[in-house]
Amino acid sequence: MQSQQIKMTDGKFARTHEELVSKWQEHFQSVLNCLKPTVTHDWSNAQTSTQLPVNMDAISEAEVTTAVKQLKNGKAAGVDNIQSELLKTADSTIPYLTRVCNMMWQPEVAQSIGRMESSFRSRRKGI
Repeated sequence: MQSQQIKMTDGKFARTHEELVSKWQEHFQSVLNCLKPTVTHDWSNAQTSTQLPVNMDAISEAEVTTAVKQLKNGKAAGVDNIQSELLKTADSTIPYLTRVCNMMWQPEVAQSIGRMESSFRSRRKGI
């Protein structure tokens, strides 16, 4: 097994496994062991019911068209095996994609998908 050369603090390269481990330990201690922040936020007075301005209107065909045009070419297809180049050339799919997006945007559908996803994750942990 070939390892990469790592410089020690004195400028020499680590020669033994112990020196490599020591250097990595030193590195992670300096990166991960930070001082506590001097300024903190007092969350006790924070408003807990702040509503963010999220547009809950139906998704328009223009929005879907814009999103499809912004897809990058030459990338691997996702789990649906549909390549972005195909979506860009098939304008007739825009109404169908819009309908699917709007179905997924429904709060009750999104919640049920979230429940299915968490159920799937809990089953996968046992594997």
